[in-house]
Amino acid sequence: MQRFISVEELSPASLADWQVILVSMSNPVSGEADTAKDGYLPDSVKIDLDAEGSDHSCELPHRRLTPESLSALLGSLGITQSTPVLLYDNYGLFCAPRLWWMLKSIGHQRVAVLNGGLPAWKAKGLPLVTDLKTDAEITPVTYTPSESHLVDFCDAEGVLSVLDKPGTTVVDARSRPRFNGEVAEPRPGLRSGHMPGAKNVPFTELLTEQKTLYSSAALTTYFKRNDIDITQPVICSCGSGVTACVVGMAALEAGASQVTVYDGSWAEWGAEPRFPVETNNDE
Repeated sequence: MQRFISVEELSPASLADWQVILVSMSNPVSGEADTAKDGYLPDSVKIDLDAEGSDHSCELPHRRLTPESLSALLGSLGITQSTPVLLYDNYGLFCAPRLWWMLKSIGHQRVAVLNGGLPAWKAKGLPLVTDLKTDAEITPVTYTPSESHLVDFCDAEGVLSVLDKPGTTVVDARSRPRFNGEVAEPRPGLRSGHMPGAKNVPFTELLTEQKTLYSSAALTTYFKRNDIDITQPVICSCGSGVTACVVGMAALEAGASQVTVYDGSWAEWGAEPRFPVETNNDE
C-alpha cells in the first residue's frame, strides 16, 4: 500500500489521475498563518484543519470530524470512496498526514501524501497555478464511508488504560523542550511535561533537510535506537493530534502493524488535572 508519493513519481499530466487536496493549518507554536504565498498544485481543492477540517463542537483544537461529517465534506469536493486522493501541505510534511489518517479511518482505499509537499514540488521546477478549483468546477457527490482495520484514533481513557501496562508504547511528537517540561506550552492553560512512560519522537527528527520523510530503513533504525518496539502497539500523541500522524505514518513505514493516534493529545491531557504528568525533573 502506497502511503507516500515522491515528486519524482509525478508530473503535471499524472496529477489528472488524482484529486489533489491542499491540507492547510496555521503553525500552533509560531502562530504563523498558512497562506499560499507561492501558488497551488494544479486542480487542487483545499481542506483547512483550523476550519472545516476539524470538529468545533468541543473546545479541543483539531478534533477529528465524525465519519458522517468527513464524508459530507469529501462529497462536497466531488470525492467518492473510489477517488484517488493526493494530499500535500505548504510546509513540506506537517499537516497532510492528519487528513491521510482521517481518510484511512473511514476506509478510503487510495490516498497518498506528497513527500516533501509544496517545497519538493517547487524544487523540482514543476508548475504551480494561482487559484484553487472553483465551486463551478466541482460536482458534489455522495461519499459512503466504510470500516477501517488499518488505523484508528483513541481517547484519553484509551491512553490511561495502557500507561502502567507493558506492551504498548506511547510516543509524543512534540519538541524535546516541550516534552521535558522545560518550556511553557504554546496553548495557554496547559501543564508542561509528558505522559508517564512516554517516549519522545519529535516529528522533525523523522524528516530530512528537504522536509521529506526518511527511508523505511532509516526510520526502522531510528525507532530501534530510541528503544521503541514497533512490533508492539504504538499510540501517537502531540500537541493537538496533527503531527502525531506524521509519527504514526512513519511507524507504519517502518513496519509497525498497530498504530493509534490519541485525538485529544496534549491539548486535552495537559489541561485535565486528573491525568498524570511527568517532567525531566521527575525522572
